[in-house]
Amino acid sequence: MVKLFRTPLAMAALAWCCYQDAASAEDLCSIAPSSYSGAKTAYPQLATALETMEQYSTAAWYTDRLSDSDRSTMLSSITSQCSEDSRMTIAVYGIPDKDCNAGLSSSGTVQSTSDYQSFLSQLTTAVGDRKVLYIVEPDAVGLLANDGCGGAAGYLDNLKVAVAALSANSNAELYVDVGYWLLADSTNAAAVATIINELSASGTLKGVTINTSNYRSNDECNRYCNNFQTAMGSSTMTCIIDTSRNYNGSPSSDWCNVKTAGIGKPPTSETGISNIDYFMWVKPPGESDGVCTDTSYSDESLTGVTAGTFNKEGFQALWDQGFFVSEKGMATISGSSSNSTSQTSTQTSTQTGTQTGTPSATQTTGSSSDQTSSVGQDYDTQSQSGTPSATQTTGSSTDQTSSVGQDYATQSTADTVAPADTGSSQLTTAPAATPSPTPTATPTATTSTTSSTSSCKIKKRLRKL
Repeated sequence: MVKLFRTPLAMAALAWCCYQDAASAEDLCSIAPSSYSGAKTAYPQLATALETMEQYSTAAWYTDRLSDSDRSTMLSSITSQCSEDSRMTIAVYGIPDKDCNAGLSSSGTVQSTSDYQSFLSQLTTAVGDRKVLYIVEPDAVGLLANDGCGGAAGYLDNLKVAVAALSANSNAELYVDVGYWLLADSTNAAAVATIINELSASGTLKGVTINTSNYRSNDECNRYCNNFQTAMGSSTMTCIIDTSRNYNGSPSSDWCNVKTAGIGKPPTSETGISNIDYFMWVKPPGESDGVCTDTSYSDESLTGVTAGTFNKEGFQALWDQGFFVSEKGMATISGSSSNSTSQTSTQTSTQTGTQTGTPSATQTTGSSSDQTSSVGQDYDTQSQSGTPSATQTTGSSTDQTSSVGQDYATQSTADTVAPADTGSSQLTTAPAATPSPTPTATPTATTSTTSSTSSCKIKKRLRKL
């Protein structure tokens, strides 16, 4: 078992951090990714690190790639285990004709607007008037803007259906997922603003989600949020950043299982940035983007496993190079006291992520110019019971499926590089060129273990140590 706390001081620091979160931050709540349950059994040396991760809220994916019964199980788990005072975090991924460009994540039970209404009704009935945060349809706006295939696929009308249904609950906060690359220049940002304005006429929106399943730093994402607000002509709508693996910022090229990535800042409403409402883990840290062995990938990509499934080496790298080791004094899984090369990313905005890997379950929303990313991970094989889902194939461009929402696979421009990244120093100027989207893989199903940002069960963890 890895000793995560090097000194009593480190233990006290983490306890104080959790106390402050509980006292001041909104209590975000979800259920842990099912892949973690299997990983703790298969790799006991990772168990304590994974248990630390489970103390925080990773978005639960509500997708039509799950069967009706599995969706019911997931909803029953999250609504029964999250307290009435907490805010449940749910990514909604079931729009008809998902991943209309690549088609790798298009399977699912929702085939029409009528099906979609029933799919949404199952969710809203279970949630009722509870506090909830919805990430709405990863990848959809990226495939709709600039005359993308989402137009012919009816995305705009169906997004309006989703916004109307989900916002009927006055305690719901809706953030529509947009590709970060679409906010890198004024022309694309204006296209996003047009769509968001149309959607807001159907219901109440809080803002947009940026960087799903991607690696863009918090500083860079903050610039994109500023660009969004400028395009909207108002600061009323705000943003969420997916910080699941953005601690070291964006790599120079590849998007698939990037070796230098690190787990970003944990989910919280206390971001310290006025227009960023939440840092969130949308893509479950440790779930693979795909195999990443094609010759098109550089040596920046770590050879992985099927998209959406747990990758031991990938999780170890994310942990050792991320927030908990660098800022909380926890030991690396390898046991070394020093953090493995943590880079300050002076990232080139022209990241070449032509693949469309989607985070397992719903995590890839971006698509780069001609690419489309699909977020709905191969949730088909996932059950939200406590057992890890079978191999999730969230589509990725070639043989990969990136796991963002877990079947985000065909996301062309992955804005899925998301971990809360505050550890990397980024360029303060916006990228000169529009960044290529990086695909995202949808996350695996979640287990019944409840995870809450403010719960930090220090005593429980210390007893285990």
